[in-house]
Amino acid sequence: MKLLRKIDFLTDKKTNLWLNIGALLLIVPFLFFFAWVALELLEEDEGLFVFTDFLYLFVLLVVHELIHGFFFKIFGDEKTKVKFGFKNGMAYATSPGSFYSRGKMLIIALSPFVLISLFLTVCCELEWLSSPSYIALASIHAASCIGDFYLSYILISQKEEILVEDTEVGLNIYRKD
Repeated sequence: MKLLRKIDFLTDKKTNLWLNIGALLLIVPFLFFFAWVALELLEEDEGLFVFTDFLYLFVLLVVHELIHGFFFKIFGDEKTKVKFGFKNGMAYATSPGSFYSRGKMLIIALSPFVLISLFLTVCCELEWLSSPSYIALASIHAASCIGDFYLSYILISQKEEILVEDTEVGLNIYRKD
């Protein structure tokens, strides 16, 4: 195997800065998108973004990382160990030393965005969340997935057959021989 690229999410300050800027920029389009979804689901706009929604954001953060961890474990082997942490303003799940195919790593990366967005949309449809709460929670969560989107872009843009190693700080991408 030949190392093609190292990605450091946790200690590379430049990557962290660009991901944070990207997350802020993504909030606006996601606000429009989830507002449109809310208007399609509900007949009228009601409710407010309330204080408890900040608690929900924290819960979403934990669940997001648990979903990553679940898929690390499902796609890993019997020796796969999953760790969780918080560093430099980012929560993370990692499975150091584990190797995954491009397809499996894409599922690991994107499953929290898909599953949590669907869950929040169902909660809005069932009127368990007000429109403003749904729009805010879904938009903030989606924008916070910037690292997962960035990783997915990198994986998709690799032209060669690859193998991805999860590391303590990010990923190593190898060309399969």
